[in-house]
Amino acid sequence: MAKDNATPVYFDDATGTLVSADERIELRPKTYAVAKFLAAHPQQVCSKEAIMNAVWENSFVEDQAVFQSINEIRRKFAPTAVIQTYPRRGYAWLLPTTTQPAIQLQAQTQTAIKSSIKSSKPRWLFLSILVAVLLGSVTIGWFSFVDTGERSSRLQEGPRFKATEHQALMVLPTDTAALTNDDRGLGFGALQTVLQRLPSDSNRTVFQASDVLDIMDRKPAAKPTDYFAVSGATQIISSRLSGVPGEYSLLFTVWQRDGAQRHGVLHGGTLEQVISDYTEALMLQLFGELARPHRGTSTLLTTTLTHRAMTLLAKGETHAAIPYLESAVLEHPEEPMQRFLLARSYLQLSQAESALPHIEAGLTALDALPPQSLRGRLLYLKGVALMGNNLPAASHFLSAAQEAAEAQQDWLYHAYAKAMLGQVLIQQQRFSEAEPLLAESLRYQQLLNCPLGIVQGHLDYFDFYFAQGNTVKAQAELQIAEQVVRERDLVVVQKAIEEYKNKLLKS
Repeated sequence: MAKDNATPVYFDDATGTLVSADERIELRPKTYAVAKFLAAHPQQVCSKEAIMNAVWENSFVEDQAVFQSINEIRRKFAPTAVIQTYPRRGYAWLLPTTTQPAIQLQAQTQTAIKSSIKSSKPRWLFLSILVAVLLGSVTIGWFSFVDTGERSSRLQEGPRFKATEHQALMVLPTDTAALTNDDRGLGFGALQTVLQRLPSDSNRTVFQASDVLDIMDRKPAAKPTDYFAVSGATQIISSRLSGVPGEYSLLFTVWQRDGAQRHGVLHGGTLEQVISDYTEALMLQLFGELARPHRGTSTLLTTTLTHRAMTLLAKGETHAAIPYLESAVLEHPEEPMQRFLLARSYLQLSQAESALPHIEAGLTALDALPPQSLRGRLLYLKGVALMGNNLPAASHFLSAAQEAAEAQQDWLYHAYAKAMLGQVLIQQQRFSEAEPLLAESLRYQQLLNCPLGIVQGHLDYFDFYFAQGNTVKAQAELQIAEQVVRERDLVVVQKAIEEYKNKLLKS
């Protein structure tokens, strides 16, 4: 299939471009991933489903996404034939590849990278360093859009908003108030990242960061749509980040001047991945194919319910979020992420019996999907749910969760599983076996720089010493945890700290 005399293609992961015949070819990130997947399987016909599972593993998009990527690759290489279509079977890559770029192209790449670094502002360096520290956390990517408002039925006719006037897009800085102090300054950095990656379009003006800040200074706004009155924007995008390293959530809404809305929900292990998926989601919505939570399934009600639930969970209003999650599960029962969110919410309210059916249903749904880190997380929840009445079974599922999390490099839940196994051993008074697990879990949380995890790690040590009657060491661990809470302003765990204090006073 590959032509022996054709110029080999080099995939430059550093820049996300292809090099062929001394020419550098730029592609969208997902299109680059499609090309690389096909080229990694020479002499093979890759089905559309295989491409979607490889490139959009934890996202769900329409078949049109593959078609558009294939067409983009062909346009970039024209008139050279690069991909052959096999009707009803798939696609095959035709060109040879190489792992060694030409020397002159290496020099060009290095020059371009150096130039980019020199032109970057300090805030970019800060964002890059912070994101790099968080690498290693596994990502669960899932995003969707839904329409609400008077135009919802018409918007479902195609992947883009339909409008005859010139479009003007205003992306607001991401709200990071729900994050810890260390991460709250990333709202503007996220805005810069998104704006840099959005493509230019002659039919759409994209307000730059300085324009956005100038508009925001004109008038205090109670809600994002207030900015329509003081700007020429036809679309406004607002977003909110919450969570901890290894488990971030980003909620966003695309507001239309006429009142229509589209909501999106993303989950990711690192800030870099969440912001990257956020940009990709906006590109799909505004410039290309429409993303969906599940192929072939209506998503209007499901995603609206999930978006509302996640908004409440970010505020700590678990009781209020559960009805929305229950409704979302009824509307879309085969979606494991929603099952996970619902089960976790029930466990936060100590309602293990209500959580278990959703855990089982989520695990069953994952059997039909490619391996992903959500399995380890659901196994972890199952182990926690069983700790109240069946310690041996809890230990079994927590061990399985630890293994699954390690296999998927989900280090956050790998640490969680170790800590809960340690708690099981504490209840069984097997202290010499519990301590190494608690120590390793705390080290993982420190490496992830997860303040809530670090606090919980010291509280686990409180339980360890308290169960042995060593109140002096238990108090020392509590003081460390309390210090982290004060320094990081972790009001969400202040109640737990007070409960531990009362426990110590009663001893």
